[in-house]
Amino acid sequence: MTSSLSLARRVRPYEKLTGSSFRSECRFLDFVIDGRSLLEMMSERNFGNADMASVLWLAPTLDDDDAVGRLLGRSASPLDDGRIPLYVCPECGDLGCGALTVVLEISSGQVIWRDPGWQTDYEDEVHYEDFADISPFVFDRAQYEAVLSTVSEFHAREEKDAPAKEPAPWWMWWRR
Repeated sequence: MTSSLSLARRVRPYEKLTGSSFRSECRFLDFVIDGRSLLEMMSERNFGNADMASVLWLAPTLDDDDAVGRLLGRSASPLDDGRIPLYVCPECGDLGCGALTVVLEISSGQVIWRDPGWQTDYEDEVHYEDFADISPFVFDRAQYEAVLSTVSEFHAREEKDAPAKEPAPWWMWWRR
């Protein structure tokens, strides 16, 4: 069965936590499969997955922002095993914090995301336990590519609508 893919703008809001700690705001595009957020599907399996952002960041932007190229199979994976990250840490986007990844298969007429798992870029092991029965996702290749071609439009809208910001504090130098 072929699934439909769409993108939805999401915001992980700024939140002041205890003491001097906080959660940064992060705006990103969520993957919506057959009308349902993939992030929400993953969060239902393990609530720890709820605090993630897709690799399609809108703001702040990541230095290495070739996520669309990887999702289209045009750029190499940043992981040694070739798996493609879909969701990453919303604070820094670093694979060392952990990422939800999939095996990406592209043929002339379809794109498949299969074997979702949790992994880091410093361990060889992929943890599949929380995601055992929710894939594969099979997309029509033309529809998939058309959806991903809209990412630049979302970026343009985000830049146009973004309020002027003050420079980040010095302790945020590590943030991508």
